[in-house]
Amino acid sequence: LRLRPHGRDGALAVSLSEAARYYRETAHAWELQALIRARASAGSADLFARFYEQVRRRVYTHAGSVGQALRNVRLAKQKIDRQRGERERERGFNVKLGRGGVREIEFIAQALQLAHGANDPWLHAPHTLVSLGRLADRGHITERERTELSEAYHFLRAVEHRLQMEHGLQTHIVPDADARRTTLSRRMNFANDATTALADFDRALNSHASRVRAAYDRVFGESGEEDVASATQPGSPAHAQLPARDDTQTGEGDDPRSNLNAETAATSSFNAETAALSSLSDDELARRTLNPQRARAYVTRVITSIEKSEASVELSTENLDSLARICGASEYFGEMIASNPELIDALASREEVGARDFRAVLRAAVDRERNLRAELAALRRAWSRLIVQIGARDVAGEIDLAESNRLQTELAVASINAALLIARRELARRYGGFAAGPRASVLALGRLASGGMDYGSDLDIICIYDPRVPPPVSLLTREEFYARLCGLMTNALSSLTREGHLYRVDLRLRPDGKNGALASSSASFVEYVASRTQAWEWLAYVKLRAVGGDLELGRSVEASARRAVHEAARLCDPAELRGETRHVRERLERERATRASRTLDIKFGAGGMLDVYFAARYLQLRDDVRDEGADRSTFSTLARLRDAGSLDADAYHALQEGYSSLRALDHSLRLLVGRSSRLPAAPDHPLLHDLARALKFDSAAALLDALRARMTDIRSAYDRITESHR
Repeated sequence: LRLRPHGRDGALAVSLSEAARYYRETAHAWELQALIRARASAGSADLFARFYEQVRRRVYTHAGSVGQALRNVRLAKQKIDRQRGERERERGFNVKLGRGGVREIEFIAQALQLAHGANDPWLHAPHTLVSLGRLADRGHITERERTELSEAYHFLRAVEHRLQMEHGLQTHIVPDADARRTTLSRRMNFANDATTALADFDRALNSHASRVRAAYDRVFGESGEEDVASATQPGSPAHAQLPARDDTQTGEGDDPRSNLNAETAATSSFNAETAALSSLSDDELARRTLNPQRARAYVTRVITSIEKSEASVELSTENLDSLARICGASEYFGEMIASNPELIDALASREEVGARDFRAVLRAAVDRERNLRAELAALRRAWSRLIVQIGARDVAGEIDLAESNRLQTELAVASINAALLIARRELARRYGGFAAGPRASVLALGRLASGGMDYGSDLDIICIYDPRVPPPVSLLTREEFYARLCGLMTNALSSLTREGHLYRVDLRLRPDGKNGALASSSASFVEYVASRTQAWEWLAYVKLRAVGGDLELGRSVEASARRAVHEAARLCDPAELRGETRHVRERLERERATRASRTLDIKFGAGGMLDVYFAARYLQLRDDVRDEGADRSTFSTLARLRDAGSLDADAYHALQEGYSSLRALDHSLRLLVGRSSRLPAAPDHPLLHDLARALKFDSAAALLDALRARMTDIRSAYDRITESHR
């Protein structure tokens, strides 16, 4: 509790106003620095939010200037060094507090956050690795520094874990004695030969510490000559082997993207099954990855996770190759597998994912369990294996975008039905069975309705039930029962557990929005669509599709509701429909795309995917062109509009070709970094280079030029369509 206001002299608990006043008026610079990583951990999250909102500005403005912010942090670090004292430093290198240690990485990030955070709230991230990424994106550190600091952070933290595992004590000191350090190097899985293991470990430790110190010196402007001299003192890591300054600066001899075998293995002490790692050469691995640097970083994290997992994970040559390939191409999957290394087995699975009945697989996983927690865990484990199998084939080029979307849509539909099953089983457990079988259906909108689900897509859904069926539970009204059924289903899909989560579920398009009931009767829903919806709702409901639960009920309601939408649009003043379409589109562009004006937003920005959506749906409503059949994708809708004469050849070409380019880019972006519609502002950002390679462009500049041309054509076609007076 020593970090409380006024330290040991302060009260153990203080009021919100007292705490806020202390940090605004009295706290030292180092105390404000500590608040960068503050978060709510117990009790009222709302109370913490109120506290932090009152002190946040002070945290990032107290220094008054960039120079003062850096001086404050450097002073705090110097005080820590003095307090450690010479006696502790002589015991060996401290991976946390020593020169080039973890604390210096943290202080680099925090100093630059404090220096630049007053005018850039995006930098207010509590996690060190996230902070380094954002600082690099803003140009406050170089991409090389980001890479080297991130790799050093992972390596030093791994060393720290091994040290503390030995005796279960909180220690950060690398032992000086060769025998003990050799043991540590073996635990870090360096070479089997004792002499080689120790030399390789010392070299890696020195390399990381030296790079961290070089970045620290640049940020805080300290003397390089002084550091080289002091690095030969006993407190430096394996002081006799510090690499030359020139090598650290130029990267010669220790390229951070190479040495996969040494440094990846250095973060793990896994069993003999992982010997396949050292049998792969760097060149072999690099040829199979989109980004070797990303591959190495995530493979490192995955292998580190293996030793923490109680499950047996086989790391063969085949699935290591698949692991490296998917990690090199996707942070999204790299994070997923690092959190659950058992998913490695799914990468090289011989099962043909496209031929599998996803609904049967998920139901079988749920059926084996007997309580809600176990059912949620089983659903997440089975879903994760399936999505990883889809991703592995996607990255390997074995399926195209259309097939990936189809499989992901089928998986989402299967997940909804599995979640509905879980909800029904849980309500049966709570109320002792049902007097009558529930009859409910799930209607989809957006990408789920049009068959375009992709990595990170939301589930836009509406829940309905048959009012003619008696209440399944006598203790609840029909409305109460189905509201609970829908709520449990939504939680089964979206709640975050230790096994992860499946989807974000969006129910805001239900009748009366957030003020409406979670589930509506079929009759009241059709009545709402027919008589109370507004033009902007028609643009969403025109894509309505039954996907879950009782499909006979769902398809009947879908047909009635879509007829009502088209009839309402037919009776609407064309100028009003056109004006409402442009109004809603412009509001979304204004609210979402312009928040980061320097970035290119491929969804919300001018000429983005929303231009295509709104143009197509407006024409569907204006000209009564209805989606029929199994294929209701935007591509098929555009073709129907062309065939119906609603789109001329030029407009069709601009929208179809432009949308094809945007969807391919959106898919690659989601695969690389997860859900995102904005491209980095910096033209030389590594992500742009990865996207260019993935989409077969010669350079990031060529990608951006082609993208801007497509978006210009889309906006031009959109304007012609929604400004016409036909």
